[in-house]
Amino acid sequence: MGPVRQALREATRDIHERLDRAEVLRPLTSPSITVDEYRDALIALHGFNAPIERALGERALGEGAERLDLLRADLADLGVDADSLPVAGALPALDGLPERLAARYVLDGSAHGGRAMLPNVTRALGFDATRGARFLASAGIDMAGRWKALLARLESGFGTCSYKQFAVPTDPTRW
Repeated sequence: MGPVRQALREATRDIHERLDRAEVLRPLTSPSITVDEYRDALIALHGFNAPIERALGERALGEGAERLDLLRADLADLGVDADSLPVAGALPALDGLPERLAARYVLDGSAHGGRAMLPNVTRALGFDATRGARFLASAGIDMAGRWKALLARLESGFGTCSYKQFAVPTDPTRW
């Protein structure tokens, strides 16, 4: 693991631990998850992902915007109009490339967790990569290839930058 990835991992450790304990997301790992719990978890994920993906897309780093489309389709399958949902405000500035790459690291990293939760959701609710769980599956997206490319870009392009510069947008007190 390179120094930039290590710095990002350290900078996001607290938020990952908080997310692991988040009441609304915990059912995603439960074998007895209900449709209501799943819907609530997707709504919460949309509230975070939507404004960040939009901000990244506006700054020509929206490689992950298609995952937002998958999330919106899953919400529609559950009878939820994504346009009517609240989203997180007071986002950190994503003005520089290091900040945008750090945000992309967080979003794309979360895709790996989603794929780990997919079998549970499929067994409990019958949703899969074609209906209801496209977002968790990252359906039709080569996330492994994207992740590898992102890590290479982080390490090769910013190896001499201050690691703190990467951590700023991932500080949980700012999200």
